[in-house]
Amino acid sequence: MHKKRGYSIISILILMISTAFLVTSCSRSDEVTLDKDQNVSTVTQNEETAQKEETTLKEEDGEINTPYDFGLLYTYRNTSLSDSNKMQELVGQLQYAKELPVFRIESITENKDSLRIDYQMNLTAGQQYKVNHTKKMADAVILFALLDNLNAVEINLVQADYCYGGVPITREQAEQVLNMDINSLGKTEEVFLSDMSKIIADLQWDPDVMDIITYEHIMGLDE
Repeated sequence: MHKKRGYSIISILILMISTAFLVTSCSRSDEVTLDKDQNVSTVTQNEETAQKEETTLKEEDGEINTPYDFGLLYTYRNTSLSDSNKMQELVGQLQYAKELPVFRIESITENKDSLRIDYQMNLTAGQQYKVNHTKKMADAVILFALLDNLNAVEINLVQADYCYGGVPITREQAEQVLNMDINSLGKTEEVFLSDMSKIIADLQWDPDVMDIITYEHIMGLDE
């Protein structure tokens, strides 16, 4: 009789311990699940934030930002290359003129009309300048569209006796890059204002030439 009572007490104790273990296990399981839910909530919020940021970027990308004032540029339509004051004003509206000072503007009207523009670099020891060829081509396209008689543009970067460039961009070359007739872009102000901004935004030109100019190279110290 005493043995059975002892067995009953032992069984009850085992049952109580098992119940307590199960309760504890469920409690821990709930804690893990809560942590997972918190993590999912955080990830979801991050994804929503990223999506909002992406949408904002797309909306901003939808607006074409341009470095040119096309309305002002068109007022220089068919300016004579011999009009130095007007040409200086026109060149002053180009991208490179907003980045580097204009050192010289020279027009050549013999045979085929061409324009030479020199921009002044002022590098010091240890400095370098990265040439943006797309900007150079974009400036040339603007000039070709505005000046019907212009056939070539030579854009140089100079410092002391050093000159980077020397090879003109021709109208034919620019038309090959754009794959279109540039004359048609400047015929009317309406077309110039409506089409040019997207054409410039989509323009890419990366010729296989050196595009980094260092002070040491200018001074002949890298030889």
